[in-house]
Amino acid sequence: MKQYKSIIDMKIGETGIIRNMDAIAKNVYNRFLDLGVFPNTKVKLLNKISFNQLYIIEIDDVEICIRQKDAKCILIEY
Repeated sequence: MKQYKSIIDMKIGETGIIRNMDAIAKNVYNRFLDLGVFPNTKVKLLNKISFNQLYIIEIDDVEICIRQKDAKCILIEY
């Protein structure tokens, strides 16, 4: 059985595969696609900063900082 959680539920250093991003606003979703953040991509949580309001993730050796409200909407399979 596959298990899913959002990026905010990941532990630092943990990796997973992005499975769903449908709850993100369309303009933010399109920006994420431009940055290489899209379903079926491997993601690693590098750090949580500013009292867990910002999440630094790594995708294809690129570090990206995303807001908590967007991180909640990205479902990861682990």
